[in-house]
Amino acid sequence: MPNTIPFLTDLRLFKTDDADIESRLRLHLEEIRYLSSTEGGQPKEKFRPLVLYDKNRIHRRAQKIIAARRRYGQGQHLSRTDRKLLKPVECGAIIEGPGSEHAVDEIASQLFEEMPWMQQVIQEIWLDMRHHVVEGGVGLKLRPTLLVGGAGLGKTHLVRRLAELSKLPTVHIDGGTGSEAFPVSGLPRGWSGAECGRPLKTMLSKAVANPVVIIDEVDKAGVVRSSVGHSTSLHSALLGLLESVSARDWPCPYFQVGFDMSHINWLMTCNDPERLPMLLRSRLRTIFVTPPSARQIGNFIEKEAIRRNMSPDDTECLIKKLHEQDRGIQEVSVRLVIRMMDELHRLATLPVKH
Repeated sequence: MPNTIPFLTDLRLFKTDDADIESRLRLHLEEIRYLSSTEGGQPKEKFRPLVLYDKNRIHRRAQKIIAARRRYGQGQHLSRTDRKLLKPVECGAIIEGPGSEHAVDEIASQLFEEMPWMQQVIQEIWLDMRHHVVEGGVGLKLRPTLLVGGAGLGKTHLVRRLAELSKLPTVHIDGGTGSEAFPVSGLPRGWSGAECGRPLKTMLSKAVANPVVIIDEVDKAGVVRSSVGHSTSLHSALLGLLESVSARDWPCPYFQVGFDMSHINWLMTCNDPERLPMLLRSRLRTIFVTPPSARQIGNFIEKEAIRRNMSPDDTECLIKKLHEQDRGIQEVSVRLVIRMMDELHRLATLPVKH
């Protein structure tokens, strides 16, 4: 059975919205009158429908209930749409992932079989998972980790496979396309297009407290400054989320309430860790990734083709095209292999022309 933890740290939501109170009171009165008009399933007296007098009394009663609830002073700034977004986690969020040492070992074994050149990374992930389970924890829990290596080594693919095997949702953020903090922390109210950050949005929609968040090329994100001197940075937005103490009651700029974000599994990739601020680097465990050999690339192609149910003809065609690369298969990246497999899968879905 999934483990549920409290997620909203400083907000209490009522199960019934203010706008629904009056309609529920009407239905309740109609049900009482219907039941009182029957006895043993047989009509006892004529059913009395609601009249204007009844509706006015219900309206006044509903307004009194709403006024009494507002004395709690929680979440009054939230719109009805915002409250609906928070409803799935009102009673908590689920922790998903391996729940036993055996399940942890199976995930690590599968990852190593598919990507043996990632041995050091997989070993660190395996130790994190085992320690968490042995200490009585449930689900996937990893230390914030930075994977350092050249492009196309399979860093992002490894993280995605880890999330897939752990049955966890994945949030992918590309640090190379922008330096703003908005994808991580969200955009505060009052701004055009204001909304919560992508990690929180996924957690609310899935009601899962420990998703896997991938930030690619985090070293390429800089600082954005406005014309009036305000600045925003992806790096600065991460600082409070990577510290477990502050992440347990993280204030969302959009919802303006606290959330427990301490269970997120943060995994980032970069090419040059020296470009990262020292405050951010001190919060991350750094692991260097070595390139795969030609034999390992070949084994990866075979296993990935089996996992994707590719036909032998498609696999042979893929290997032939890779050998036609300028420098041979020893220089082929994992990214190129995956992209070509995706393309073959897309072509396989096209209708057959007669």
